[in-house]
Amino acid sequence: MKIYIPTIKENEENNSKENANNEYLTSSSGLVNDKLSNSSNVKKNKNEKININTANIEQLETLPGIGPTTATKIINYREENGKFKTIEDIKQVSGIGENKFEKIKNNITVK
Repeated sequence: MKIYIPTIKENEENNSKENANNEYLTSSSGLVNDKLSNSSNVKKNKNEKININTANIEQLETLPGIGPTTATKIINYREENGKFKTIEDIKQVSGIGENKFEKIKNNITVK
């Protein structure tokens, strides 16, 4: 059995999520995956939305049509301009137009 103890920052982020029943799985290699990771053995709750103000690259990449380049652009935009006030503000990011927004709008939130 392996026990994973999250850092203070991870614990604060997890406590701020609507769905606080986070699961952590440790692979045989010792790598820890949270339930928002891209790992195929970890499932994401279908009702859980990605907070575009706090999401990391891996979490953003779970959104339809968002790859590593666009995920990086979202994070860079957020760092340069501050938090998104509405989900529509994500359209200010280069590469996210109306079509891509329509694909992701039901999967994102701002908090």
